Amino acid sequence: MAISMSSLRRAAAAAALSLALSGCGLLYTNVHGPRSYRTATPGEVKTSPADETASGKACNRSVLYLVAWGDGGYAAATKDAVKGRTDVVLYDVKSDMQAKAFLLGLYTEVCTLVNGKVAKL
Repeated sequence: MAISMSSLRRAAAAAALSLALSGCGLLYTNVHGPRSYRTATPGEVKTSPADETASGKACNRSVLYLVAWGDGGYAAATKDAVKGRTDVVLYDVKSDMQAKAFLLGLYTEVCTLVNGKVAKL
Protein backbone atom coordinates (compact mmCIF):
# COMPACT_ATOMS: atom_id res chain seq x y z
CA MET A 1 0.00 0.00 0.00
CA ALA A 2 1.69 3.18 -1.22
CA ILE A 3 1.16 6.55 0.42
CA SER A 4 0.21 9.23 -2.05
CA MET A 5 1.60 12.77 -2.06
CA SER A 6 -1.86 14.20 -1.35
CA SER A 7 -2.10 12.04 1.80
CA LEU A 8 1.30 13.30 2.95
CA ARG A 9 0.25 16.90 2.28
CA ARG A 10 -2.95 16.41 4.27
CA ALA A 11 -1.01 14.88 7.17
CA ALA A 12 1.50 17.76 7.09
CA ALA A 13 -1.34 20.30 6.98
CA ALA A 14 -3.07 18.59 9.92
CA ALA A 15 0.19 18.65 11.91
CA ALA A 16 0.73 22.35 11.12
CA LEU A 17 -2.87 23.15 12.10
CA SER A 18 -2.46 21.26 15.38
CA LEU A 19 0.67 23.25 16.16
CA ALA A 20 -1.03 26.53 15.27
CA LEU A 21 -4.00 25.74 17.51
CA SER A 22 -1.91 24.61 20.47
CA GLY A 23 -2.79 27.75 22.45
CA CYS A 24 0.71 29.10 22.94
CA GLY A 25 2.14 32.11 21.19
CA LEU A 26 3.98 31.23 18.02
CA LEU A 27 5.87 34.53 17.80
CA TYR A 28 6.26 35.39 21.49
CA THR A 29 5.60 33.51 24.71
CA ASN A 30 6.22 34.81 28.22
CA VAL A 31 4.00 32.98 30.70
CA HIS A 32 4.51 31.83 34.27
CA GLY A 33 2.43 28.94 35.55
CA PRO A 34 1.76 27.50 38.96
CA ARG A 35 3.86 24.57 40.10
CA SER A 36 3.42 24.33 43.86
CA TYR A 37 2.61 26.53 46.80
CA ARG A 38 2.64 25.81 50.51
CA THR A 39 0.10 27.66 52.58
CA ALA A 40 -0.13 28.07 56.33
CA THR A 41 -2.76 26.04 58.17
CA PRO A 42 -5.02 27.44 60.90
CA GLY A 43 -2.84 25.67 63.50
CA GLU A 44 0.29 27.51 62.34
CA VAL A 45 -1.00 31.09 62.63
CA LYS A 46 -2.85 33.10 65.24
CA THR A 47 -6.42 32.88 63.95
CA SER A 48 -9.53 34.76 64.98
CA PRO A 49 -13.21 34.16 64.23
CA ALA A 50 -13.20 37.67 62.75
CA ASP A 51 -10.57 36.79 60.12
CA GLU A 52 -11.82 37.95 56.75
CA THR A 53 -11.81 35.89 53.58
CA ALA A 54 -9.73 37.11 50.65
CA SER A 55 -9.53 36.01 47.04
CA GLY A 56 -6.98 36.66 44.32
CA LYS A 57 -6.56 36.00 40.63
CA ALA A 58 -3.52 35.74 38.33
CA CYS A 59 -3.73 35.05 34.59
CA ASN A 60 -1.84 34.05 31.45
CA ARG A 61 -3.21 35.32 28.13
CA SER A 62 -2.71 34.51 24.46
CA VAL A 63 -3.85 36.41 21.34
CA LEU A 64 -4.11 35.14 17.76
CA TYR A 65 -1.92 32.10 18.60
CA LEU A 66 1.03 34.47 18.16
CA VAL A 67 1.65 36.27 21.45
CA ALA A 68 1.31 34.94 25.00
CA TRP A 69 2.09 36.67 28.32
CA GLY A 70 1.24 36.74 32.01
CA ASP A 71 2.02 35.38 35.44
CA GLY A 72 -0.67 32.85 36.32
CA GLY A 73 1.13 31.36 39.31
CA TYR A 74 0.01 30.78 42.89
CA ALA A 75 2.42 33.41 44.22
CA ALA A 76 0.95 36.10 41.96
CA ALA A 77 -2.61 35.08 42.89
CA THR A 78 -1.89 35.15 46.64
CA LYS A 79 -0.15 38.52 46.26
CA ASP A 80 -3.31 39.79 44.57
CA ALA A 81 -5.40 38.37 47.43
CA VAL A 82 -3.59 40.33 50.14
CA LYS A 83 -3.45 43.48 47.99
CA GLY A 84 0.03 44.54 49.10
CA ARG A 85 -0.64 44.34 52.84
CA THR A 86 2.52 43.24 54.62
CA ASP A 87 0.99 42.89 58.10
CA VAL A 88 -1.10 39.83 57.21
CA VAL A 89 -0.66 36.18 56.29
CA LEU A 90 -2.96 34.18 54.05
CA TYR A 91 -3.86 30.75 55.47
CA ASP A 92 -6.13 27.83 54.67
CA VAL A 93 -5.78 28.65 50.97
CA LYS A 94 -7.76 26.80 48.31
CA SER A 95 -6.98 27.19 44.64
CA ASP A 96 -8.74 26.60 41.36
CA MET A 97 -8.01 27.09 37.67
CA GLN A 98 -10.26 28.92 35.21
CA ALA A 99 -9.78 28.79 31.44
CA LYS A 100 -11.60 30.91 28.87
CA ALA A 101 -11.24 30.82 25.09
CA PHE A 102 -12.96 33.17 22.67
CA LEU A 103 -13.41 32.94 18.91
CA LEU A 104 -12.03 29.40 18.61
CA GLY A 105 -9.09 30.25 20.82
CA LEU A 106 -7.99 33.43 19.06
CA TYR A 107 -7.96 34.95 22.56
CA THR A 108 -7.39 32.70 25.58
CA GLU A 109 -7.12 33.41 29.27
CA VAL A 110 -6.03 30.83 31.86
CA CYS A 111 -6.22 32.00 35.48
CA THR A 112 -5.26 30.68 38.90
CA LEU A 113 -7.86 31.61 41.54
CA VAL A 114 -7.14 31.47 45.27
CA ASN A 115 -9.40 31.90 48.30
CA GLY A 116 -8.23 31.92 51.89
CA LYS A 117 -8.48 33.48 55.32
CA VAL A 118 -6.41 36.51 56.28
CA ALA A 119 -4.74 36.61 59.72
CA LYS A 120 -2.82 39.52 61.18
CA LEU A 121 0.79 38.92 62.07
